Amino acid sequence: MSVERIPAMMEKLEHLTESVARLDDLIRREIQELKSEQIADLKRQNERLADDQRRAWEAIRNLENSQNQAFGGVKAIHGVIGTVSGLIGAVMAILVPKIFK
Repeated sequence: MSVERIPAMMEKLEHLTESVARLDDLIRREIQELKSEQIADLKRQNERLADDQRRAWEAIRNLENSQNQAFGGVKAIHGVIGTVSGLIGAVMAILVPKIFK
């Protein structure tokens, strides 16, 4: 190796060092952009899942309400039938002895 080539080699080494620094910078920026995109995607997915969960709970609540209303309606009908049966029984209890006297 001759002494005359040392300055050229030093210049190449500096150029390589600058290139490595630029590559390092580029890689760091790309990683940051990918992180930002992934975070944004995760936030969108989370919002979508939250919306789906909210709609599912609303559907469950509506189903429970309709079942409760149906059960309440049946219970009311049973109450009315019981009351009417009681009234008919009371009327019969009053009228039957009078008819057969």
